[in-house]
Amino acid sequence: MLKAFLDDTGLNQKQFDLICELYDKIKTNSLHLNLVEQGIPLIEKQDYKALFILFDLGFKEFGPIYPLVLIYCLYPYIVKLYNRLTIADSIRKSTLSDIAIWVNFYEDEHEGNTGLKQYIWIAHDLCAKVLRLERLQFEQNFFKFPYSIYYDTKLLRYRTFAQEGLLCTDDGYISNGSNPSLGSWTTTNSVKDDYLLAHEINQELGCISQEVNSVPISDLKLICTKGSPFLSVHIPSGEPLTPSLVDKSFSLALKIYNPSLFVSETWLLDPELMKVLPSDSNICNFMQRFFKFPIPLDIPQIYERVFGFGTTESDVLAWKCTNNLQKKVQQHIKNGGVFRTMGGYIPVSIKL
Repeated sequence: MLKAFLDDTGLNQKQFDLICELYDKIKTNSLHLNLVEQGIPLIEKQDYKALFILFDLGFKEFGPIYPLVLIYCLYPYIVKLYNRLTIADSIRKSTLSDIAIWVNFYEDEHEGNTGLKQYIWIAHDLCAKVLRLERLQFEQNFFKFPYSIYYDTKLLRYRTFAQEGLLCTDDGYISNGSNPSLGSWTTTNSVKDDYLLAHEINQELGCISQEVNSVPISDLKLICTKGSPFLSVHIPSGEPLTPSLVDKSFSLALKIYNPSLFVSETWLLDPELMKVLPSDSNICNFMQRFFKFPIPLDIPQIYERVFGFGTTESDVLAWKCTNNLQKKVQQHIKNGGVFRTMGGYIPVSIKL
């Protein structure tokens, strides 16, 4: 079991020794035994939300190494779940390798001390709700964004329209709820005389037009709206987003899930990156696969992904940059550039 656990999770021997050290101290502890007992049926039911609560209780009681202890104790049941779902061993190993990514991240952020804090995300992996297929991760989900996506049968292209009541800035981005004073106009959406009257999304820039479009309903085929199923695309840290690796991931996802729509929500889709990266870079190539739409976030995700979790704009501006991307992002902000977290979609009917 030890070798299989290390192979699947990607953890090293030193990290495992720390797991064993804590386990030996608490293996007869009533709370620990209760957490393991409760965790087994949650793995079987794929209830990652309830599993997260168990991790949170253990983290608060026993410290940052404990989530790894609980994972080790539940590991046989995790393997059973993947086998029951007929998920290949290679996919299980690739998916659970997320654990090492976040443990190593924790060590980088805590002066080499081992621990795991992103257990809310890891719970998805343990319950096989997220699968890593080559370079990318995928998760079945339901559309939560305030847009409706159509295929225009007359113009032969995909179009996205904002739903009613979105407070927007002058440049067509959704105003952050924490500072509504930044908003200057509100979207409308209605049907009149068989025409859709709504604000269309510029799918290249990911912003909302202030102008209300009038489109015959008969020309529009609804592809996705709030509550529609889709396949989420997540991008774990690691190797570059080379087009060939990304192609393999999408191809595998099509075979396993047979989705009609891929959707992602990430800093990697922000068109602003085109101003600081070469147009033929892996990130820009990945970004250009997606039709884009705006999402509201107080702090752009690029701050935490490129500089560190909890980083603010003032932190970024004062940062002692250690790599080229940090330097370019910092300088672009100093020059007045604005980065945003962006949403995007790829209909399966078009070339990925």
